[in-house]
Amino acid sequence: MEKSAGQYYGVKLIYRSNVTRKPIPERMEANFSDTHTFFEESIVLVHAQSFEHAYTIAEHKARENEETYVNPYGQTVECKLVEAIDCYLVGDEIGGGTEIYSSITPVEKEITSEEYLMRAYEYNLDDYDWNAKRKEEEKRLQTVLTYEKFSKWGEK
Repeated sequence: MEKSAGQYYGVKLIYRSNVTRKPIPERMEANFSDTHTFFEESIVLVHAQSFEHAYTIAEHKARENEETYVNPYGQTVECKLVEAIDCYLVGDEIGGGTEIYSSITPVEKEITSEEYLMRAYEYNLDDYDWNAKRKEEEKRLQTVLTYEKFSKWGEK
């Protein structure tokens, strides 16, 4: 079977979840909050003839994936496509390690990586520090576990 003409594109889609209806009081617990709404960034891979065609395919698929459901608090949640905001040419071949999306954002030279994450993604510095510590601890534990496993290898 011959591959159809065209190339692969990564298309970034933005969805918004709108919550309606009052929550059921008996279901509200410590994690409940009605002070935020949610936006989702999704990047889909499509095979298309052009950038315009890639947008058309991605938007069509995104509208098929829109959904409405009831959350654990009894509220109605509608997940709707806001916009297809970016398209990236991947190429005609894909495999492991193929970059499917890239975006470059200009910022002032003085901005640190941590500040960029906070501004662009409201990334919390405490989370940044916690994640770095967690990764280090995981590496340390993996080394310890690997050594312990190795040292007991052959024992019954």
